Amino acid sequence: MAESGNRSSRRATWLIGIVALAMSLFSVTLVHQYGATRPTVMEPGRIHAVKIHERTVYLTGAEYVIAFVSHAITVIAIGVFLGVLMKSRRQTPALKT
Repeated sequence: MAESGNRSSRRATWLIGIVALAMSLFSVTLVHQYGATRPTVMEPGRIHAVKIHERTVYLTGAEYVIAFVSHAITVIAIGVFLGVLMKSRRQTPALKT
């Protein structure tokens, strides 16, 4: 019975890790896309100046929020993954009698 719980715990840890990795890749890709495709001069509606790799680009409010939220979700997902991983490493298997 304990083995079933251990297996589902391992699956949950892997799933959280994969989500954290996917969010990291998405967030980095999004920022690089913004840096490469957004205007470098202020235009109407593009009021948020963001420096991406020594280049200042201007984002709309929605683009800025999406970038910020994707970063926040990534940081939270990585933190949850590390917490679950550390917790699973601390648990010792039950002694068999």
